[in-house]
Amino acid sequence: MQKRGGKPPSLLIIHTAIFCYRKNYIICNHRFQNPFNIDYSIEVLYPLHMKTWITYIAALLMGLATALLFGSSPYASGLLSSVSSFLISLGVFITIPILFITFSHGISSLGKDAKGKRMFFPSLLWAVVSTAVLALAASLVFILKPEPFPVTSTAGSSPGTLISHVSYMLSSAGNAMYPLNAFWSIASATRFIVPVIIVAWILGLAMKPSADIIRPAYTTMNSFSEVMYRISRTYTVYGFFLVYASSSSFFVTMYQEKTILAVPEFAKMLAAAIAVAVLIVIPLLYAVFTGFRKNPYRIIYRSIAPALMGFSTSNIIATLPLCESTSRQNLGVQKRIAATAAPVLSVIAKGGSTFISVLSLLSLFQATTGSMPNAKVIAAAAACAAIVSFISSAAAGTETVLITVLTLEMLGINLYGAENALIAFIPLVGGIATMLDAIIVNCGNSIASVFVGTDTEVPYKDTI
Repeated sequence: MQKRGGKPPSLLIIHTAIFCYRKNYIICNHRFQNPFNIDYSIEVLYPLHMKTWITYIAALLMGLATALLFGSSPYASGLLSSVSSFLISLGVFITIPILFITFSHGISSLGKDAKGKRMFFPSLLWAVVSTAVLALAASLVFILKPEPFPVTSTAGSSPGTLISHVSYMLSSAGNAMYPLNAFWSIASATRFIVPVIIVAWILGLAMKPSADIIRPAYTTMNSFSEVMYRISRTYTVYGFFLVYASSSSFFVTMYQEKTILAVPEFAKMLAAAIAVAVLIVIPLLYAVFTGFRKNPYRIIYRSIAPALMGFSTSNIIATLPLCESTSRQNLGVQKRIAATAAPVLSVIAKGGSTFISVLSLLSLFQATTGSMPNAKVIAAAAACAAIVSFISSAAAGTETVLITVLTLEMLGINLYGAENALIAFIPLVGGIATMLDAIIVNCGNSIASVFVGTDTEVPYKDTI
């Protein structure tokens, strides 16, 4: 409270309230005078919004409640699916310019300080090791708790249904990589962001401020990257609307399919697998990479927002801005590191997709043959799935389908169309896979920051 002189009014009068935004609060500056000829100015902080881990969990629970209330309605599924698809497309629409501008600036900034290799090497190593270890972990989970994949309404579809989808996605990704027009590559990137990363990488290399004449361009791009970060942060704060819409659609789909409710043993296996991945495997790997200097559970806890966004949307591209903003605001990762490591990891660090694909493939094998796969099949499936995962970003949203189908083709396993049971489960297995992938991306961002030596601890009050 500040005391100032002022004219003596006869009554208590509130003069004005000045609002300004700072971090997570509205600062309200109340100025008033009293009959004793004293002018008071009181600055009060009002919370602007709750932490994202609260709002996102609440949005997910509200989506579940919506499904329980309206799941039987014949119109609910179509309406919620349309709203969810629109909002996910809007998220991708927002992501592409954020990715292009922040990635190009991050490359030039890292190049200026000669820290590019120190950042990319641990990121690539984290992607490879996490994928391999999670593939092995999925095999062990299935050996300890084997459950056949549920028979769904799509199990009797033509055996070539998923093969056609995978072939189309790979063909589209290959066409996108053909260098025809850089601007078209950026404008048409909706499910495959590698062309955008390549164009941004070339621009970032050329924009390194090694000459006086280039420095204004570098400074301008730095300002644009801050603008993009502001958009990314706003998207993260209000992304719970998207989580609510997409989770409502997800739960209604699961409610109407009812397969998962009829086969609770398979759901228990998935729940146990998620617990193993999130509470044991990923934290242990993160601790090893950081030399046990940082708490992995704090990293995961502060990554709840991108994890739940990934779970509800099954789309890592729409989740990417959350990975960048939470890495910077919650995990203490520099902007340039989060902006460059996150897109690369979202493409190649598919440990979560591999984890779920191995479980699904082995469960499908057991459901089709009526017996447990032998050790040779389990090992081969885990190894092939891990290898295939590095190209699975060509099918954003259906990475688990691509990994499962291509692994079956590589191993020459014929399930006679039983793999089409995955179609009804794409929202579930895809959502879990993307949730794990988002956690892996944020852990990778933090690891890269540790290796570069720029990581900082963020107080809880400053997190979003």
